[in-house]
Amino acid sequence: MLRILSNKILLVGAVLMLLPGCGEEFQLTATPVKNVEKIVVSEPGQVDVYCPTGICQFELAANKEASVTVNMHYDISRRFSKIEGVSVAGELSSSVTMKGENSFSLDVPGNVEPSKVQVVDYYRN
Repeated sequence: MLRILSNKILLVGAVLMLLPGCGEEFQLTATPVKNVEKIVVSEPGQVDVYCPTGICQFELAANKEASVTVNMHYDISRRFSKIEGVSVAGELSSSVTMKGENSFSLDVPGNVEPSKVQVVDYYRN
């Protein structure tokens, strides 16, 4: 009987160790790689990327799984006209959904290496 009880306690302890980030605040990291003037995380799960050339690369990573919407801009007064393509290398590769002419969303897995995102605007400079 004591042995069964010990196994149950061990199992509960193992489950608790798998859930360390339950109360952790969501943190999204967006890092410019190429042709990105700036990136603004305007609210949790919302990113504005400023890419003056219309072709750029950046990295996304998060501490826990979330859906992230990316809005693409040339500058503060001009949004991308029509995104021609989005390619992702890493864990996010199949999770891109277009949301409009200048935005898309992706499901970001938590606590993995950053994924590199490349975006191309159809009417780029």
